[in-house]
Amino acid sequence: MRATENDLLDIIAKESIIDRKELVRDAKLTDLGIESLDIISILFEIEDRYGVVIPDADLPKVETLGEIADFFLSRINQTAA
Repeated sequence: MRATENDLLDIIAKESIIDRKELVRDAKLTDLGIESLDIISILFEIEDRYGVVIPDADLPKVETLGEIADFFLSRINQTAA
C-alpha cells in the first residue's frame, strides 16, 4: 500500500494531537511540540497501517516536518514498490 504526504500528515496530526492546518513542510518539530515519544507513536501507527517495519534505530535526526515526512514516505513506498 502506497502512502501520500497528505496521508502521512493526517497520521502525524492524529498521533501528535495537532491541528492538521498547522502541519506545513517547513515547520520545526520542536515548534509543533513533537518530541521523540511522539515520533515513536507515529512510527507505530505507520507500521500498523502500511505493514512496514522501520526500526527506530533507523530514524534520522531531523528538524522539520518535511524531513520526517520524506523519510517515512521513502520507507513506506520503497516497501510497497
